[in-house]
Amino acid sequence: MITYQGHHWLWPKLIISFFVVVLSVTAQAIAPIDSKVINRSEELQRQINDLLESNLELQHQQTLQAEQLSYIVAEKNNIISQITHVQNTLSMLIQQGEWLSFSTALGETLRRQLLNLPAKPKSQQLEQDIADIRAQQFNYQQRLELIDKRPSVINPLASTAKGAEYRKLIRHHRDLLKELITGDDNLVLELTRLKIANNQLIEVIDEVNDAAHRYLFWVADVKPIDQHYLFAVFSDLSHVIFSLDTTHQLLSALSFTLSIPSTVILILISLIFVGLQIRFRTNFYHYLSDTAMRIGKVTQDNFRFTLIVFIYSILMALPLPVLWGTIGYALKTAWNYPIAVAIGHGVNAAAPILWVFMISAYFARPNGLFIAHFKWPLAGVRTAMKYYRLSIWVVIPLVMILMGFDTYEGRQFSGTIGRFSFILLCLALIFMTNAIHRSGVPMYIDKKGSGDNLLSRILWMILLSAPWIAVIAACLGYLLTSQILLGRLEASVAIWFGLLVIYFMIRRWMWIQKRKIEFDRAKQRRIERLAQRTRSDEDIINDIIEEPVVDLDTISSQSLQLVRSILVMIALISMILLWSEMYSAFAFMDNIKLWTTKTLAPNGTEIDESITLASVFISVLVLTITVQLVKNLPALLELGILQHLELGPGTGYAISTLSKYLILMIGCMIAFSFIGIDWSKIQWLIAALGVGLGFGLQEIFANFISGLIILFEKPIRIGDTVTIRDLTGAITKINTRATTIVDWDRKEIVMPNKAFITEQLVNWSLSDAITRIVLTVPATIDADSNKVIHILKQAAKDCSYVLADPEPQVFLVDIQEGIQLFEIRVFAAEMSHRMPLRSEIHQLILKGYHEHHLELPFPPLQTNFNALGRKSGRHIYQFGTV
Repeated sequence: MITYQGHHWLWPKLIISFFVVVLSVTAQAIAPIDSKVINRSEELQRQINDLLESNLELQHQQTLQAEQLSYIVAEKNNIISQITHVQNTLSMLIQQGEWLSFSTALGETLRRQLLNLPAKPKSQQLEQDIADIRAQQFNYQQRLELIDKRPSVINPLASTAKGAEYRKLIRHHRDLLKELITGDDNLVLELTRLKIANNQLIEVIDEVNDAAHRYLFWVADVKPIDQHYLFAVFSDLSHVIFSLDTTHQLLSALSFTLSIPSTVILILISLIFVGLQIRFRTNFYHYLSDTAMRIGKVTQDNFRFTLIVFIYSILMALPLPVLWGTIGYALKTAWNYPIAVAIGHGVNAAAPILWVFMISAYFARPNGLFIAHFKWPLAGVRTAMKYYRLSIWVVIPLVMILMGFDTYEGRQFSGTIGRFSFILLCLALIFMTNAIHRSGVPMYIDKKGSGDNLLSRILWMILLSAPWIAVIAACLGYLLTSQILLGRLEASVAIWFGLLVIYFMIRRWMWIQKRKIEFDRAKQRRIERLAQRTRSDEDIINDIIEEPVVDLDTISSQSLQLVRSILVMIALISMILLWSEMYSAFAFMDNIKLWTTKTLAPNGTEIDESITLASVFISVLVLTITVQLVKNLPALLELGILQHLELGPGTGYAISTLSKYLILMIGCMIAFSFIGIDWSKIQWLIAALGVGLGFGLQEIFANFISGLIILFEKPIRIGDTVTIRDLTGAITKINTRATTIVDWDRKEIVMPNKAFITEQLVNWSLSDAITRIVLTVPATIDADSNKVIHILKQAAKDCSYVLADPEPQVFLVDIQEGIQLFEIRVFAAEMSHRMPLRSEIHQLILKGYHEHHLELPFPPLQTNFNALGRKSGRHIYQFGTV
């Protein structure tokens, strides 16, 4: 098979580029003589020689152009033949698809034919070649324009043989340039056709791959295990070791790769990395010990330690997998030795797995990330890493053998040696997975920070049962299917585990910040206590600052919710991208029809549409994604965007709530459309239900509409203090039907939304949180009223909760029953200051009366707690009032 790569034209392109530069210099040398005439024989001879050289160069370019054109045409014909071959394979696959379940040999034959399909051509080189030819054609056109500017020959030289030769050479030069320009047009045309053919070949190969997934994925690719299986394994193993001369091939491949300078350089660089890793490993262990001693100490701990340990652990685990991958790459270049190439593929496939295992080992060290930084239990980490040596010395070689024989000679030994290696690999994974499960590693952490939840148990059940199912499938002959599904599952687990590590790193950073804030507050409180009392030096020395104990599950709950939402979204996107290639493998569900529904065609006629198992599966998937979006996206909006905007609390809550309803509505409409329930079919039903429910559930609908009005009009907001009916409290929730109020006794009162729209409502903090407090203070009839007013004003001035603007006011408002009644009108910044203000100002009034030897008459004190007006007499307290 010949594929177009562009390297066949390397030397012709270099030669053409050289002549282009030479001709450009020649054109620049000739340009100054545009207006000259040739009247000397020596000058005419020089021009003739230049033309002869230019014509020879153009003729040589014509030859190269013809060779290039013939190569492109041959390549195009080859691609067309490949397209025909692939189309025939596709037709045969479709025709034989219904018989695949009855014959394992037929599936093996079709898979061998798929392995012989051509590789996808690369179109990037064609784009570059077309651009180069266009540039070359532009150069020819410029040179063609310069011909008319050449000097002319005047008599008597014009009538000589040299003059005639000069004119002939100019005509020939013009003809050559025109032919080259035309040839470049032909080259561009053929390259464009080749590009179209390449695109067609890519499309056909993609169709074959989709059809192969559709028809062959769930078909047995090898024979089921029988009583002769072990004998076949030992027979093929001896054949590989002795008959194929594996040792000789490996030694010859090693000698061949060492003769390639680039490969040797890569191996040497990898060995240098391994040497550096060994050199600095002791220093890294010392750094782990030093940082572990500082972890948890509020004055020494720093998130920088965790980040450095994370990066260093990844880097320290990298050199050996890089060397491993380099060796695999070197073996793959020895294409004359098939067994070496197969082993190279296996080594390359095992290198990333080796890297993951080594990273986990560095993380799980006693002073490493898991134990010292994340505070995971030491016993649990040791249980999880119990079979680490098993993973290095068993799993890695088994992966190499499995992937190697999958690429060797049309999977010749996959049914024997490859399947035996896969079964052993699954058994090793069973031991490793059970150990990790017993260690208590969570698969999902809920909002409470706990890993013991339903979703985590379901994920662990899938992960624990997957290797057993893979073993059974491989024994029944579904080797390739079980390999692909188990590989995708393990890759999903690796991504999930990586996100889990990132979550714990962010959680630790928040924990460190919280501890520092609490520690600074503790120091400030200590300084304030020291400033308020005189203490001896000894007492000061013995005064110890206690580090605050912080609960990890309650640290920055909103921030952790934001982090959890982001990571869940990343996990969903990663899973969708990872498993999207498997969509065609589940196309068999399109053939399982569940029910039939009527749908409108574009021309307005009704046609029958079958609802298949695939449609139901997609609908459930859409609903699952919708639920996750409804749970996480509003939190992302609130914590990631809205809190950084200058919005009121009610506005942000309204945007989050409406976005949640919108996502839920769109997701449900999309999900229902897959199972035949679209808007055109249910709009009349919804209209009829709307009318019926409007009469039967009018209060609920009224509350729902009122909730929307509250979200848009915002007469109340989250955090507002309101008084409605005989209830006063703070707004904590605004739902679609009702709003929750928390009163001063911390009781939650659920009030229908309709009441906030139709009834009288007092919002103490709608546009201005400042509230007025009116206190009635008595004095005896013989007291100096001016002195009493001065005492009350001084008390208002000294009270820390009273605002200076608006200014406090004191009035003598009444004289009754031999008592002077004074009224103090002061303002508090917010509702929560009302009770502290009353308590403090009462104390200041009593202190002022005592200092000025004034007495309180009977009744001793009457206080009006109504901030909106004045009442006489003693106030009667009711539940929920201010």
